[in-house]
Amino acid sequence: MESTTLMYEDIDYINFWNISGNITNDMDMEKYEEILKFISLTRIIIPVLFGLITIFGLLGNILTIAGIQRHKTIIGITKYLITNLAITEILYVAFGVSFKATYSALHFWPFGDIWCRIHTYLDYVSYFAKMYTLVLLSLDKYIALVHPIRAILLRTKQNGYIALIALWSLVILGNIPFIFISKEEGIIKQTKVCYIHFEDTSRFATCYFMFSYLLPLIVLIFLNGHLLRVFLTGTSPKERTNGDLIQLEVNKSVTKMVLLLVALYAVCWMPLQVIMLYTHVSKEVHFTVTFASIIYAAHCLAYMNSCINPILYTFYMHTFRNGIQNMICCRKTKHSTNGSHSSLITTSDML
Repeated sequence: MESTTLMYEDIDYINFWNISGNITNDMDMEKYEEILKFISLTRIIIPVLFGLITIFGLLGNILTIAGIQRHKTIIGITKYLITNLAITEILYVAFGVSFKATYSALHFWPFGDIWCRIHTYLDYVSYFAKMYTLVLLSLDKYIALVHPIRAILLRTKQNGYIALIALWSLVILGNIPFIFISKEEGIIKQTKVCYIHFEDTSRFATCYFMFSYLLPLIVLIFLNGHLLRVFLTGTSPKERTNGDLIQLEVNKSVTKMVLLLVALYAVCWMPLQVIMLYTHVSKEVHFTVTFASIIYAAHCLAYMNSCINPILYTFYMHTFRNGIQNMICCRKTKHSTNGSHSSLITTSDML
């Protein structure tokens, strides 16, 4: 039998509407007033928070792309992967978080059926693209630092393009079903909500959790576990030479940045992923003000991840930071005339 649910990450306002629309003499009026107050507060606070996340996410990631493209010493596959990660963040906050802000303010969907389908599709496409770009970035670092000899053959511009084309092809084609299973629908008092329709809520939630978080996280832990070992010890199996060890020291800041990118993604998204799995699988979910507050907090933490990455780039990549400063101050990029210093910067940022 077909069941209906909100988009996987959205707040289920229907539970509150059911309570507010079906008052009985036996209802605890104090509890009812608490719910009304909570709804009034969230219609102001949550859209403001989501709106700020959208603004800073867009600004930070646009500056990231501009800074990387402007500063020529940031080269190699890392440049393409970080640029792609910034693009996915822009798509996610522009087509996902921004409309969730409006949805949180109105508590209904005002954009029509067609945009409901497009919004749902783009929301999932951008999220999956972001997550698996992190996997590619970690894989690239793993090959570069753990297998430096093989990296010469594998880490080419052509292979980078192939990997990104394959990534976008998979997420674009793989999420097409969301266009057909999502739609606008009137639920209570002609209120329009953007819904996803599918047969088994538990199965959908479990599969989504596995492929959108758990399995990629396992791969990320494996790859970054090796990166962390190399980062801490400065050695790797068999293929490391003395020259490579010197190069490894130069690249510690970039390696640390990748580790933090992955760690922050895992931490920021874990509460929301676990809560959403629980709410869709469990048969005994009691939607209270406290539980709704926890869900909102988990949403804010997850969406804030889109604003954090540009801060890490600025902090750990000195050439990127210089590029941003030059761009903001309308200065031309200055390249060092010292050959050894220039070579050191290029090696640091390309790996």
